[in-house]
Amino acid sequence: MILPIRTDSPLRSTPWMNWLLILANGLVFLLEMLYPSIRTSYVLSPRDPHLVNYFTYAFLHEGWAHIIGNMLFLYIFGNNVNDKLGNLGYLAFYLAGGVFAGVGYVVTQSMPNPVLGASGAVAAVTGAYLVLFPRSSITIIYFFYLIGTFEIPSIYFIAFFFLKDLFFSFTESTGVAHTAHVGGTLFGFVVGLALLFVKLLPRDQFDILALMGRWNKRRQYQSMVRQGYDPFGRSTVAREPRHEEMDAVARQAYALRGRISEAISRHDLAAAAQLYLELLALDPQQVLSRQAQLDVANQLAHQQLYPQAASAYEQFLRQYPNYDQSDQIQLMLGLIYSRYLQQYDKAREHLNLAVQKSRGDRQAALARDELGRIPQ
Repeated sequence: MILPIRTDSPLRSTPWMNWLLILANGLVFLLEMLYPSIRTSYVLSPRDPHLVNYFTYAFLHEGWAHIIGNMLFLYIFGNNVNDKLGNLGYLAFYLAGGVFAGVGYVVTQSMPNPVLGASGAVAAVTGAYLVLFPRSSITIIYFFYLIGTFEIPSIYFIAFFFLKDLFFSFTESTGVAHTAHVGGTLFGFVVGLALLFVKLLPRDQFDILALMGRWNKRRQYQSMVRQGYDPFGRSTVAREPRHEEMDAVARQAYALRGRISEAISRHDLAAAAQLYLELLALDPQQVLSRQAQLDVANQLAHQQLYPQAASAYEQFLRQYPNYDQSDQIQLMLGLIYSRYLQQYDKAREHLNLAVQKSRGDRQAALARDELGRIPQ
């Protein structure tokens, strides 16, 4: 058995609404234990669906395993989505996700089996999480012959459950409302994507649109290089420099940069970060391309190599001062210098810049809150 236990996405505010929804589900379950007959009136039946049942069915559960599994997933993924949407927005999204999942179940169900459970609404939350935090990692605990943990990218974890539900939607009934899960996930993904497109949610460098934009830029860049573009401007035809044109250090640096690019292209950021540290040991003035430098800096911060991460972010700002999301880099540097390196003067400098440049109230509030915590 495997279960998610946490994500590595930090919270910027307390997810009160998600906790209240978990509490509401728990209280309703206790009420079910005392009065089992209430399920008859409030489940969602494809044969005779009532409007109120599209809301009530999502707060009912069959047993302890059912509610514990649903609430665990809601806690793991819902906290961050609540943080992004705000309390009222998250409540509206959660209820709408449950309704849409119920509609999906009713219109696709050939048998008159009633449905109950929060899993459709929870699936909507995971769909939105996939849009907002595709690069986060999920810590999984496993129980087989041994007990242990491992990390997996959230995009793979959520995609696995979605594809599993999609597969079972076309097979014989397993006693689980797989079509409700599919409908909920699609609802959450589409709504999350739409909110980013129309800018009702603040964009950042970690959401799925940013991920797609970087992938497209890398694809265009690779295409240009294949067609003869030389990124160093030495000629109109790209070529590797001849060994006699380079000294030993330059050859090693050139080789390391190539290996870093290869590691990033296969999404092995841990290897890219290690190679980057080797590159800096060879030549401290080396700076990668804009996205590669940012990816490596983020990975160093993820690995809790805070001095190296701060240096990589500083190099990024010096090399790319016109980056359109530099306020987020300033905020990250301020947090690193304040919380982990105790270099408070630098922390104040970067946090003040983050406040000045910020285009989002939450980000500015986080910077101001951190400024208030720095010892005088």
